[in-house]
Amino acid sequence: MQTLILCPSLTNAQKGAFLLERRGITAVVVKAPLHLRNNGCGYALSLSRRAREAAEVLKENRLPIGKIYQREGNGEYREVSGGDLS
Repeated sequence: MQTLILCPSLTNAQKGAFLLERRGITAVVVKAPLHLRNNGCGYALSLSRRAREAAEVLKENRLPIGKIYQREGNGEYREVSGGDLS
């Protein structure tokens, strides 16, 4: 399941990807879909696995993140909280 973790800037997304890579979690910096962008959050970290662990790593390192979305089977995105992540 694809998870998007929105970031407030490209720099934060890049830092997040670097932190996650150091922990063995693969994340790719992507442009967030237009309908998910809020207050300038134009970039996101895209993950296919270990989303809960990734969110915890980012919070531990005090990296600011925005909303978190998971892509449903129909292609729609659903906002989730950290506890709902797979």
